[in-house]
Amino acid sequence: MLRELIHLARHAPSVLALQQKLDQTDLYDTLMKRADDAGMYARRRSLVSDLSRDVLEIGCGTGMMFEHYGSGAHVRAVDMDDAFIERAKSRLRDGIELVKADAQALPFPDESFDAAVACLVFCSIPDARAALAEARRVLRPDGELRLIEHVVSESPIARALMHAADPVWLRLNHQGCHMDRDTVATVREAFPDVEVTERFQIYSAGLPAFPMITLRATKN
Repeated sequence: MLRELIHLARHAPSVLALQQKLDQTDLYDTLMKRADDAGMYARRRSLVSDLSRDVLEIGCGTGMMFEHYGSGAHVRAVDMDDAFIERAKSRLRDGIELVKADAQALPFPDESFDAAVACLVFCSIPDARAALAEARRVLRPDGELRLIEHVVSESPIARALMHAADPVWLRLNHQGCHMDRDTVATVREAFPDVEVTERFQIYSAGLPAFPMITLRATKN
């Protein structure tokens, strides 16, 4: 925990300075690229590169996942932020379609997709349970949900500190991002068949070293 606090103290001033210089889209891209360089890039690729057929990407942001999909995937990527969608258009490739849509009320029929994926999204969706219910609705039987998320710590002390600090973090990040969500437990409410495949941390310049997980869940 001491290492995480030192990391945060070291990089917080420079990030606050970046917030004054960059708009939210450029800031997001800058911080995500740093995270990719620190290990997120390989995890993005591992999350989606083997997927084929019909795939839903929830909260595609500026499209940083797009390059990792294989040629056999037909992806419909959704987001609500107009500026992020505009940036994502520059990263489009064959087989990927952008749709402005709310993850809590997806505009797709039941059982439309073979897989649904999200990376660092469920921390900021206002009603994560509604979004997960929608993901389950649009998945076909035996369809798979795949997530990379940062989550609340398993340590009781760190968990309590994250709950206490969340209101401050929420005001600072301007993205609606919560640091203290127990996303694994929330996913299990909608998808009983859940596997956490990795627990890890990313130490990148500009982002707190939150506990992170890679998760897979199957619609039974």
